[in-house]
Formats: sequence, C-alpha cells, structure tokens
Amino acid sequence: MGEVLACLRGWHPGLALAELEALLPEAEIEPAVSARWCRVRHSTHSARTEALALASGLQCFLLNGTTVSSSDIDASTLLLRMEAYLSEHPVDGSVAVRAWKQGEKIPGWSLSRLTKQVGGVLFSSGNEVDLATPDHVFAIVSDGLTASIAFGWMEGDGTASFSNGERRAGQRPFFKPVSLDPMLARLGVNLAAGPRSSGPVVDPMTGTGGFLIEASLSGRSVVGIDIHSEMVQGARDNLAWAHDGDTPGSAKVVRGDATRIGDAVPGDWHGKIAGFVLDPPYGRNSHGTETADALLRACLVSAHVVASPSAGFVLILPMHPPEQHTTSSLSFDQPFELLNGTWENVMRVIKETGWVLRSVHAERVHRSLGRLVVHAQRCAS
Repeated sequence: MGEVLACLRGWHPGLALAELEALLPEAEIEPAVSARWCRVRHSTHSARTEALALASGLQCFLLNGTTVSSSDIDASTLLLRMEAYLSEHPVDGSVAVRAWKQGEKIPGWSLSRLTKQVGGVLFSSGNEVDLATPDHVFAIVSDGLTASIAFGWMEGDGTASFSNGERRAGQRPFFKPVSLDPMLARLGVNLAAGPRSSGPVVDPMTGTGGFLIEASLSGRSVVGIDIHSEMVQGARDNLAWAHDGDTPGSAKVVRGDATRIGDAVPGDWHGKIAGFVLDPPYGRNSHGTETADALLRACLVSAHVVASPSAGFVLILPMHPPEQHTTSSLSFDQPFELLNGTWENVMRVIKETGWVLRSVHAERVHRSLGRLVVHAQRCAS
C-alpha cells in the first residue's frame, strides 16, 4: 500500500498523532489539511490493523484517501471525483457509504445527500449494497474548521468511539479520584511502548492500575509495581475486574520499589522492556519538591538499566491548566506551571538520567487542573 489518510479523534489530535507515530515506527507520517488528518506512507496492512486495535486516538484509515477544499469545488464536481476514485479503486464484496462531520457543519454542504448519491453510483455499477454488515465502507468525512472533505475506502470503524465508558475509574472496585481516564492511559502505554511486538511494559508506581489495565487489554505483557500493599491489592482487584475475573498470566501486580525496577520484573525482561508509563505521586504522597525530584530521578535511572535500547518513557504530570487550548506538540522551553516542582527540574532530571525528550503535550482536564504528557526515549549507553 502506497499511501493512506489517517483520521484522528478530536479529543487531542496532537497526542493522537504522536501515538500513531509510535505505533507505526516504520511509516512516514505527515500532517494533512486538518489537524485530525495525516498522510501515512510505507505502512503495511497488518501494522495498520494492529494500530486500529490498540490506539485510543485513531478513528480509521482511508485507503488512497483524497482531500478537497469545499471552497474550490462544488458538489457535482466532487461527486465526479468520487466516481473516478471508485473506478480507479474497485473492491470485491458488499459495500456501504458512511459519512460524518468533524466539528461544525460546512455551510451549503449536505453529507446525507452525498451519501445517497455515492450509494447510487455504487449500486448502478453493480455493487451489492449492504448497510448492516458490508465488506467495504466508503467514508466521507467533513472538517468544519478547514472546510475540507476527505473520502476513500475505509479501514477501521470510523465513527465508533474508543470503548472505555464501562471501565472508567469510578466504575472500578478500587477507586481513587486522581485515577487517569482510560483513553489517556491507553494512549500513554502506546506512546511509550510502540508496536505490541516491541516488548513488555512496566508501570513503576501503578496506583489503582489504570495503565496496567489498558496495557493488558491491549494484549501486552505488563508488570505494575507499587510500594504500598493497599495499592497492590487494589490494582489486582481492578485488573481482575477488567478481565471479568480471568486475569491473564501476562499481566502482574507486584509489591516493589520504583527505584529498583530490576528487582520487581522477571529476569529475562532485563534489557527488553519497551515502555515505561508513570503517573507519579506528585501532590498526593510526595513531601516537597526535592523528594519528588529525587524519586523521579531514581526511577528514571532504574528504568534505564533494564530498558531496551529504544525504550520509551511516558510521564504524566499534574499542572495548572494552560491559558490557551492547544492540541499540538509544544516547545520544550514553554513555562509550564506544574502543581509540584518545576518543569526546568524535570527536564534536567530526564536529561541527566540517560533519556531524551521527544515530545510534550498539555491536556486540559478542567478549569483548575491540566496534565503535561511527557514522552522521552532512552539514549544509547
């Protein structure tokens, strides 16, 4: 496959793009017209299928996806473009047409009319139309912010949401108010570890087990570590609950020290751990900035010792919500206001412990809380 167009979810397109880049490390990815679209080259069908199964920020792929500006084309000309696409990219099996909008509607354009017209073209061409369970779906996506339209044969579910409502933190048997949303937890795991074949995942301070649950549901081998017995048992209960009582053998919770990760993980994992995910106890169990920085430093050093050569580390820090809402990757020199400690100290600790910053994103949780999502990668020894 030469090129596909990836459609990202609107929750945080910048993070979704970083997640996709981690899950498709061999691909060439570049932004397209919309912040929620990007062009993907040199990817395989199997790699894209896995990305769709794992990602929280990915909606679908459009095969040989085409984008047009609604200001440069009228509906009749667009329909002709779609007919030409269908002629150039025929499929075998039943078909359907589905359309959805991102953000506001594009004035003067009707997706429902386009859907019916394209459906008529497919039917007239001899295709079997099956609206319930088609073999192939032709997708039409409008982006209100850029007044653009994308279309193509779709891989993935398109409008289907990331299924997480039934396992939100408040639904779990062991709950703490500071628990991460499953969507962010899943994204953190994928951003840190990349493809499932890269290796196992470790959460050195697992708490209630949000990262642990998402990693295990992704089919990854994962160990969650916590120094507090209450958290260990609570995370075990949550893990079992997420798997309907049948905890997989590839996922474990152990009592241990985040500064001695090597003692807590299997010996044959040393040098092979693909990703570390950490939502540290800043402002909850820490006692002062120096203690928090020292704990982070020792954890990063410990992770570096057992990490694979290209391992990732995702660190999620509570912060004052950013004044401006942004969904793009941010410059490292921005004055992020952490709730505990300083961003300058965090950057210094990361650099001095053998890791290099790859990207930083800010997420607004509510009017008094934001989160800084920090992605680092292990430096060569």
